[in-house]
Amino acid sequence: MLQQRSGWLTILPSGKWFIQLPRQALGKRSQKKLFASLGPFSHHKRVYTGLPAMQPGRFRTRINWKMINSESLKLGPLIGILTVGEGTTFVGNRENFKDISQSGKRWGALVYVFTPQGINWEKKKVRGYLYNQKQNLWQEVILPFPHVVYNRIPTRKAEQRPDVKKALARIDELPNVTLFNRCFFDKQELFSMLKKHPEVQTYLPETKKLDTLARFKGFCNEHRFVYLKPVRGKAGEGIMRIEYKNDGWRLQRLKEQKAVTRRFSNLDDLWKHVKSHVRQQRYIMQQGIRRARFNGKPFDVRVLVQKDGKGEWGVTGVGIRRSGSQSITTHVPRGGSIHSLSSVLQSLFKADPEKMENSIHETALAIARALNEEIPDLAEMSMDLGLTEDGSLWFFEANAKPEKFDEPSIRRLSLSNLIHYAQYVSRLQNGREAAAG
Repeated sequence: MLQQRSGWLTILPSGKWFIQLPRQALGKRSQKKLFASLGPFSHHKRVYTGLPAMQPGRFRTRINWKMINSESLKLGPLIGILTVGEGTTFVGNRENFKDISQSGKRWGALVYVFTPQGINWEKKKVRGYLYNQKQNLWQEVILPFPHVVYNRIPTRKAEQRPDVKKALARIDELPNVTLFNRCFFDKQELFSMLKKHPEVQTYLPETKKLDTLARFKGFCNEHRFVYLKPVRGKAGEGIMRIEYKNDGWRLQRLKEQKAVTRRFSNLDDLWKHVKSHVRQQRYIMQQGIRRARFNGKPFDVRVLVQKDGKGEWGVTGVGIRRSGSQSITTHVPRGGSIHSLSSVLQSLFKADPEKMENSIHETALAIARALNEEIPDLAEMSMDLGLTEDGSLWFFEANAKPEKFDEPSIRRLSLSNLIHYAQYVSRLQNGREAAAG
């Protein structure tokens, strides 16, 4: 394998690319220009060595490179964050995109944002947006197609648009291009897939489709404590909690960040109320779990798992999300609070908190690997686990497009893993390309 090193790449508004190389890298011939292999399809970009004259609007970043011969080199990887457009720009979590771009700069990858509308399929190029930190703006530049496409399309609705679905399918078919985390998870499909894997079945609360009155009544009578969740919900939206108490049924749902409670004497009336809120949405019914409490409130164990620079699953970090006083979920925007894993485990499992932490890690990795067998293009996910007083763990849900964790140490490692995984798969691509040639 050719030795890979890091240098400084400058891109001018005119489209010229310059790279700073150490003099010994060029050998005896001090060339002023080289041909660079950029992206999985472009092999003819002229790159000038040295520093260009100072120009406004120039973009400068660190890039990994390796010499192929005395006249050419490879640059990369190129990482494209895929989102959707809005007018002449793009939408999505720009602060997250900035962080990824700056992490790419640190580790020698060129990161840019692009949209399905900005793809030129014939020329295998994209209209991309580079983040210029000095000017705090996004520069529009024509760029080679990326080695790695990181799907951050922000909503399920956008992801289901015909043009977006078509673009994702075409990207998935491209040789030497890795698309990962192709789509949002569907809660019903998620549990159906996991049920196929004996090694994780003990972590799954009973989960069924919410469809008929008979199934609803049977499920509620069996468990007496049930959650109703939209199949394609996000951040706790639409969740309802049902429990039998004091000779009656109690339903709680979120309304304007607060839990609203109604009581019913029978399941027939409760069903009518549920259907009026569910309408045409697909829902699942899930067995309620009596979670352990921290400072008097139940909590979820939120775990971020990612593939690393060796392509292997690992636990990036674990955080505790405790429910608020007026909420039936643990989501922070809905009143939940953040706590460290160590503080909670020390409080609840004084005898051996490390053993409980190891169990959380092992459970999360087993679930990630099982899902990866069903969905091959996964590279990261967050998941919510329930923890009971006796130390049992339960899987509640997973998110294929996790938002950034508020804990700084988890955030830093998550960005590092993202870039190093892209470097790993781009090296594999190069290896396949060489083997095929």
